[in-house]
Amino acid sequence: MPRSFLFSNGCLDCALRREGDFCHLPPDLLSVFHELGNLTIYPSHAVLLNEGAVPRGVYIVCSGRVKLSVLAKDGKTVILQIAGNRQVLGMSAVVSGRPSPVEATTMESCQIKFLESESFLRLLQDNSSACLTVARLLSQDIDSAFHDVHDLLLARSSTEKLARLLLSWVAKEPQNRDLRVASEFTHEEIAQMIGSSRETVTRLLSDLKRRELIRLEGSTLVIPNRVALEAIAS
Repeated sequence: MPRSFLFSNGCLDCALRREGDFCHLPPDLLSVFHELGNLTIYPSHAVLLNEGAVPRGVYIVCSGRVKLSVLAKDGKTVILQIAGNRQVLGMSAVVSGRPSPVEATTMESCQIKFLESESFLRLLQDNSSACLTVARLLSQDIDSAFHDVHDLLLARSSTEKLARLLLSWVAKEPQNRDLRVASEFTHEEIAQMIGSSRETVTRLLSDLKRRELIRLEGSTLVIPNRVALEAIAS
């Protein structure tokens, strides 16, 4: 089960709203959006998008988290992102009419609003506000992808990549000494996030523990010294 699961009965009185997505359409258009598609609870490990297949529509992650991954040429799975917080999946593929470049799989119970491609494209065709929202969301996706690629290219070693990943998990935490984050990913999943092997991740985490740069308290990962870890990441 997710860390905290919030349920919404629909778009009109949704408590999960945030700025910049479809929840903040003008009231009359929001009513139209509310009536479109369907709101469903998906279990963990449900595949929403298949890499290389044209999606049936777009999926809005109202609550929960979804893993976005690709299959590398050597057969290894690479995790590109953990999606959530109202992110819209499959949007670029539906708008362009091209296959999905990623696979999207739920990591936990998720509440998803699904809109079929035809309904979604009709909404954009008839409403400039919806088009502007899509343009804004696609721009955010491009910006996020650029920063991810930028960080990956700058990192010269698996140690640097791992340090950057750990720091990204606590990026929004206050600048106190002990930074805490739930340690929810397996060594295999972490390896998929940094393009490495499970054995390498296990060795690197052990080394960081030995150097007292991280420690585990039950299921919580603690970073006692952000500055020292940032020095490795840079």
